[in-house]
Amino acid sequence: MSGTTVLALRNYTLCTDSEDKWSPTYAAFNQILGCATVFVVIFGVLFNINAIRNIHLSNFDKNRGVVLAVSILALAVWDTILLGSAFFYYGVKGAFKLHRNNGINLITPFFHGCLQVANTASTWCVIFITIQRYMATRDPFRTTRHSRIIAQSFRGERRKTSFSLIYCFVYRRYFKVPLIISIVAILVNLTAFFEITTKICLRMPEGKMGYMLAITWLRLNHTYKLVYKLIFRMIVTSCGPNIFIFTITGITIFFLKGSNRNRRQLFQMSDSLLDRYSSKETTQTTISILLVTKFLLLRSLSFFLDLMELISGFGNLHDYIYAMDVSNFCVILNSATNSLIFMCANSWLQNKLTARNTMKRRKQLCIESLQSLHRVNLLFKSYKKALFMTNHQLGVRVLYSMLIKSPSLAVFFNQSTEVGSDTPPPPAGPPPTPAAYDGKTPNATRFRHFVKAETVEEESSDSELCHVSPVIMVPNVNGHIRSSCPITGSENAGHGCPGAVNARTAEVVAAMPHIKKRSLDLLGNSAFHTIGDRIMTFMGELIDAMRMAKPDHDIIMRIRNTGAHHHKLGITFTSSAWKEFKASTISIIEECEFANEIERKETLDAWNSFLSVIIREMKMGICGVTSINHTNSYHNAAASIISG
Repeated sequence: MSGTTVLALRNYTLCTDSEDKWSPTYAAFNQILGCATVFVVIFGVLFNINAIRNIHLSNFDKNRGVVLAVSILALAVWDTILLGSAFFYYGVKGAFKLHRNNGINLITPFFHGCLQVANTASTWCVIFITIQRYMATRDPFRTTRHSRIIAQSFRGERRKTSFSLIYCFVYRRYFKVPLIISIVAILVNLTAFFEITTKICLRMPEGKMGYMLAITWLRLNHTYKLVYKLIFRMIVTSCGPNIFIFTITGITIFFLKGSNRNRRQLFQMSDSLLDRYSSKETTQTTISILLVTKFLLLRSLSFFLDLMELISGFGNLHDYIYAMDVSNFCVILNSATNSLIFMCANSWLQNKLTARNTMKRRKQLCIESLQSLHRVNLLFKSYKKALFMTNHQLGVRVLYSMLIKSPSLAVFFNQSTEVGSDTPPPPAGPPPTPAAYDGKTPNATRFRHFVKAETVEEESSDSELCHVSPVIMVPNVNGHIRSSCPITGSENAGHGCPGAVNARTAEVVAAMPHIKKRSLDLLGNSAFHTIGDRIMTFMGELIDAMRMAKPDHDIIMRIRNTGAHHHKLGITFTSSAWKEFKASTISIIEECEFANEIERKETLDAWNSFLSVIIREMKMGICGVTSINHTNSYHNAAASIISG
């Protein structure tokens, strides 16, 4: 090198970014961490892009659901920006040993600012999503009543296309909060673009000019580090968000458990419905805990490094560099897995819980016969107690509750009045079934087993019992529904017998002290009492069939055939009618006396499963499924009655 050249280079600083000064251990560590960063960045970017492409805004709730979708989109966008910046800032340098590359060094200050902006915006998006989850749990029905979107039909608004600019225009008002978050995050981190700079330096022994990274005076300023880097960023990007997310998530889990507990107390739900709500609770709780744990573990190290830098400077520079590299990788890993949790963890957990609940039900179906017999005996004993307590008005009370809850079913009784006394109405409750009455007491019923649902045969030699005609309804020549009137042992029994009807009405009123006066006309309808007896007898016959160990197929097909018969006659039941059928029956059973609290709980659980199977199989019959082979999910439904 000539003397003139040496003199010209004396004014330049020697480059200090030589990898030769690194220890072999750190060089290997840096390269391994760089390769891992590249892999995580590629995985995270691909997954975030796929999440953005697959989000269907129109499939969310029209008010809060769109805000949540937009928040997840904003989170995915900022995480993608963070990962892209980290690819050039950390990944490429470490994996391919490009620390002395002039081009990479020139763009590093820009990517440093982008990393800080994306890190802050991503954190705030997680906070906003956490708030949305809390609001959905705390007050799920809160919405804008005058929103035009709400007024439109949800079904009509469904679209199968993915996210597009059209959705951005239609739901542009929902992008306000993510846009504000993005703008504020940029303003808050403007100084990050001036914390690192590049300087021209002399690379030796090559004797060439190059660019190296250098920390600016702003980053070295003690006031800046204390006020901005530690206190301000601790509040808005590290410690503050950690505490806020942890608190809101805890409150969300508390309200979620409380709402499910209240739901179980208010409603006697089927085991499958309980499993469904329990699965949702478990999923939401697991996702919340996973999100908070991941956020705290992967982002807390950066706060401790800022605190250590303020207290003791860089301390042992060797240890500080190791910790700083690990901290940066943790932040990258957190951003790469955010969309994974929000988009995939929910469905994955739901599938796992569904499979677990399925195996649990299968094990329950295979419990010992002694336990199954115990549950059937509980059903039988409580059924007999309910008959005695209601003066054999169990079915009438259930039917009355159904009609009060779903008045549309009363139209059948109105039709019977218009047609005349020769055309009693079709049933407004669950299935018609044959019934046998005591010759002395019109309400005393005896269980019967039948080979066919359309016929009734006398099975007792008791001289006081008389043969009962079929009660399955058939259309008459005028197209109306008629039903055979059961023989009650009284000359005035049946439809058109005011004495017997008035006697039954008095019994019902005595058993139901809180009955509404306007319902007395309904109670005076003979068809009302007939249908109530059918409901009562039908449940009794199913219980008796299980006690006699009838085949599961026969029990299921009997319920389905009854549902199919109702469907054939054009008789439909609303959801409110089914709910009231179950709720009113459970309410009557709850009024019975039990030996202890354990027996009471077991009996209510047995009735809960029993009524759920009736409703389920009736709906299957109404839908036209009259063969067990048509479905795989009901292969042992009768066993679920006795095993819960």
